[in-house]
Amino acid sequence: MNLKYLLPFLIIALHSCDKTVENKSFEISGLLNDDFDGYVYLYYGNTIDSVLVNKRKFQFNGKVDNVEEGYLSLKSGAKQEGLYLENCTIDLKTEFDYREYNDEGQFPFISITSIEGTNTEKIRKDYYDFNQKNQNKEDFPNLLYKKLDTLITENSDNPFSGGILAGNARLRPILSKKEFIHLYSKLDTAKQNKSDLSLFKRSIASLEKYPEGKSFFEFTLPNKENEMLHFDNKYDKITLIDFWASSCAPCRKTNPKYVALKNRLKNFNFDILGISIDTNREDWLKAIDKDKLEWTNLIDIKKEVYDKLDVVGIPYSYLVDENGIILKVNPNIQEIEKIVREKASR
Repeated sequence: MNLKYLLPFLIIALHSCDKTVENKSFEISGLLNDDFDGYVYLYYGNTIDSVLVNKRKFQFNGKVDNVEEGYLSLKSGAKQEGLYLENCTIDLKTEFDYREYNDEGQFPFISITSIEGTNTEKIRKDYYDFNQKNQNKEDFPNLLYKKLDTLITENSDNPFSGGILAGNARLRPILSKKEFIHLYSKLDTAKQNKSDLSLFKRSIASLEKYPEGKSFFEFTLPNKENEMLHFDNKYDKITLIDFWASSCAPCRKTNPKYVALKNRLKNFNFDILGISIDTNREDWLKAIDKDKLEWTNLIDIKKEVYDKLDVVGIPYSYLVDENGIILKVNPNIQEIEKIVREKASR
């Protein structure tokens, strides 16, 4: 899964640059945070470029016809950090660490920490600041709709707009279908990434099947002891039904937050039900133990429950009440806690 969908408002995008390079080409000047003996790779379109790092610095030159998605990497054949390219001068600061890669051992992984010289980085930062300032406000859905409407209207031909819209439909579906469709109509779809358009359409279709206010469906899945547990839409508490997998890095990063949330709400009417789409039980069990997930855990190896929901990616969750009515689709930590505490005070 493209990383920009895990935190859509943190996407790193390059567009409408402040400084134009002669001959309408782009020039990337990058700086690593530490000494590195090896190559940096740049992928875009059908092009693969590489340059040897020299005294922590690297530089790329190239040309794109339109704004285009690209990737940096410190490992040949792996696309690690996404960015959008446009013909201009781009200054990057980057850092690297070592991570496991497809069970092949540890490899260096590059991350971009800052970008200078682009107008779209200003747009990205403005959008990020907007989220930080407003996401916990009561009228956030209305504020978000207005923000996205302005952003997309002013940048309809920028793939950043399509990525942001798809990310919100996928990860934070707090707008109505009508609002999402209206925003989509403002995009210059010929200039958007096909993967973003596809994700948006699939996410909207998923929202139609099990939106807020609808009952979750009955299902039966095995637990850790391989006992078949049946859920008939009667829950003892307000329950977060969380879809995840041991191999999903964003899921594993979220697990400690759920553990902390469960502890904070231990005296409230709240529980978590984990549903993994792992295909290997041992990997699943090891992850449960390592992440200390001390709630009911089920495994959906055949993805029967997952596919019925038309979920397009993980992590993904549904907050339901004691009668199985969906209170929130894919809520964040703050939203979950707010809903649980508000219901307890009534």
